[in-house]
Amino acid sequence: MEIFVNLLIIICAGVPYSNNGGYRDLASLGGIYYYHFGGANAFTGADADRVKELDQLFHQLKRPPYVFTMACGGVLLIYACAMFALGIFRVPFRWPPVLLGEALLNLLIGLGYIPALAFYFIKQQETYNNPICTEREKLYKSKGHKGFECQFNGADIAGGLFGVLGVFVFILGAVLAVRAFRSMQELKKQRKNEDNNF
Repeated sequence: MEIFVNLLIIICAGVPYSNNGGYRDLASLGGIYYYHFGGANAFTGADADRVKELDQLFHQLKRPPYVFTMACGGVLLIYACAMFALGIFRVPFRWPPVLLGEALLNLLIGLGYIPALAFYFIKQQETYNNPICTEREKLYKSKGHKGFECQFNGADIAGGLFGVLGVFVFILGAVLAVRAFRSMQELKKQRKNEDNNF
């Protein structure tokens, strides 16, 4: 589950990061392009140049939170895969204290998601409150284009929801690791008692 949650977080940050958008000025070519690609709703001349510039500036402005999210999600994905591999190779069975280390790390990661989510949404809100974003929104609204509002988009919200899910998943993983450690201790005691009885 930890692998799945972190993979979804990386995807939710990667989609807006990779979408640099940008205004495509095909209507300024005139003729059939003018009518087919926007007509009166198209930006031309200085407006088209300003929209392109604002799109580039906005894309550069919104990148850092997504980079941070993808980096953290990638590191946590590698950690989750490593713990999964340790389980496959039965390392916790041979050396149960690994489970205590996993429990501690899962608890810290689960609690670490909370400030990471706060940082993510604070930085996103700063991006959307920036004058570049508001000017860009006004220019697009002046031509009737929708979808360029300075507010959280679906990927931002989904990433936040998966982050909240990550808090619970990692804390649950810590609880399960402690229970597994106790079970392993009891199993080893039973085996030791059985060996002593023979």
